[in-house]
Amino acid sequence: MTTATLTLARGAAQPIRRLGWPAALALHLLPAAATFAAAFALEPLMRAWHLPPQFALTLAFAFVLTPIEAGLLLRAAGWSWRRLPDVLAFKRKLPMKLYLMILPSVTAMAIGLVVVLAPLEERILGVYPRSWLLPPDSEAFPAGTMVAVLLVTLLVDGLVNPAVEELYFRAYLLPRLPVRGVAAVVTSAGLFAAQHYWQPEKLVFVFVAQLVLIAVMLRLRSVRISIAAHCLTNSLAILASLAALLT
Repeated sequence: MTTATLTLARGAAQPIRRLGWPAALALHLLPAAATFAAAFALEPLMRAWHLPPQFALTLAFAFVLTPIEAGLLLRAAGWSWRRLPDVLAFKRKLPMKLYLMILPSVTAMAIGLVVVLAPLEERILGVYPRSWLLPPDSEAFPAGTMVAVLLVTLLVDGLVNPAVEELYFRAYLLPRLPVRGVAAVVTSAGLFAAQHYWQPEKLVFVFVAQLVLIAVMLRLRSVRISIAAHCLTNSLAILASLAALLT
């Protein structure tokens, strides 16, 4: 590792130790690998409980991914919640008007990317080995079951997990990457996209969206805006499914 200086939102310079490539790759890619393996292990249980197979991924997020990432953050902070802010960067507070200006633009960008990249995603799924993916929720499930599943997913993947991910990937790992500047932005976005093993068709979408989100976060020096944007975009997709189910 090499020593560097991290300038926090308050303007105070604090020394950090930049990660070497092996550690950087492991911290970015291994938690999600353990999560994907857990989802596959849980999938037969979902069938036995008459739940959608994809719900195994939500449970893996809740009981594997988020605890691992939160645990690594706490470990860096000496296992103290009070000291956690000391190891995080980009902590600037923003006025509400900035959220009201930026979040609609980020959401519109995400929706536009989904539309533009849809044909490419279909082609990727056409050649990707299905045995490497969790089975789709093609079976019909009772409406009550699906509402409960979507509400749990909204809590886990719409709110808790994206918030922890932003703290972990942006406020903690990004300033500790072995590269700086534009290379750090591209590396962070690329590694974040690469660890979405369960969504190979979304790799390009996640990469481009993260480039924009990281650029906004760095410009404003605030991980709060990236947390809000990540939670919003994740939640909208789940809420859309919930609305379609209830109408």
